[in-house]
Amino acid sequence: MMGGELAHEYMYLTPIGEDTLLLCDGCGYSANRQIATFAKQANPAEAPAAPEKVATPNTTTIKALTALLNIPAHKTAKALFVMATVGSGQDKKDVFVLAVVRGDMEVNETKLANAVGALEMWPARDEEIRSVGAEPGYGSPIGVEGALVVVDDSVASSPNLVAGANEPGYHLKHVNHGRDYTADVIADIATARQGDGCLTCGAALRESRGVEVGNIFQLGTKFTEALGGDFLDAAGKAQPVVMGSYGIGVGRLLACIAEEYHDEHGLIWPVAVAPYQVHIVLLAKGTGAAQEAGEQLYADLGQRGLEVLLDDRRENPGVKFNDADLIGIPLRVTVGDRGLKRGIVEVKLRCEKERRETPVEQAVEYVVEQVEKLQRELDERVVKVEYKG
Repeated sequence: MMGGELAHEYMYLTPIGEDTLLLCDGCGYSANRQIATFAKQANPAEAPAAPEKVATPNTTTIKALTALLNIPAHKTAKALFVMATVGSGQDKKDVFVLAVVRGDMEVNETKLANAVGALEMWPARDEEIRSVGAEPGYGSPIGVEGALVVVDDSVASSPNLVAGANEPGYHLKHVNHGRDYTADVIADIATARQGDGCLTCGAALRESRGVEVGNIFQLGTKFTEALGGDFLDAAGKAQPVVMGSYGIGVGRLLACIAEEYHDEHGLIWPVAVAPYQVHIVLLAKGTGAAQEAGEQLYADLGQRGLEVLLDDRRENPGVKFNDADLIGIPLRVTVGDRGLKRGIVEVKLRCEKERRETPVEQAVEYVVEQVEKLQRELDERVVKVEYKG
């Protein structure tokens, strides 16, 4: 929809994602549904038959039409009427677009906009539809005037379809592109769906929801040519700068991390992106051994390169523990008077329920080891993906 003819999107897969993706497990094809291609099963070849007008009262949907005539949806043609702004500068204008797909498919509005070069697109009103000679609910390209007709490639190759007669309560049998009407544009304008065949290998596509968290847009020289953004090449000749746009959705990434890493108590930050790596919960009622031990542990861990949050608030332990779970820092160290009397501090990973008692003199090394272990576990999950331009 933006960013030039070639764009790469980096998606986080989640059922609550706003984008629908089409993925092929056979060959690795993946695309946003806005542009995804698929293998369209062709209708059987047959000789064009003579058009036949049939009464279809109260039949304004493909479902009702196929039930009435006892035919499959792929033997019908479905029309979509939109207004679109095309052109640029003084040549910019609004045009009426009549798009046609087979009845077993849906129009992909992004593909349609790309096919006509639309800057903006919106549904046509009933009076606009009738002004070109079409009829809402019973529309087709037959007999229309003043419309930009865009036909899906599957319609252009399908003989003897049932289409609207542009008359309330009537359809036409045996409608054929090229004989009964001619498209201004023939293109792939259909939406890929779960189960459609992969255009590359033929395997069934599957749908997945996702959130776009990063992108690369290859903008080419469109904007630099318009703005005079040139550079001098090795021969001293002016050339337009080739542009690229690289985006990372930091806010979206944070939302995705929260969606992936949490439990009923709060966040569970991955150690690589946690605001702090260690959360020291100090259980001390005033100055004393626990206060000093907590502050010393805070300083020692900081000197080892760790980022540490020290909770020395005058709150009861339950509040502090609940807040620690809610914040979700990867590793919690509890320093209290009772533990120090036994020479230990309590260490707990946020992702685990188990608490480990660790001798005070070993606490720094143990905490460092645990943080490094968490990082190694993340590193082992990294999958290197070869870039295929």
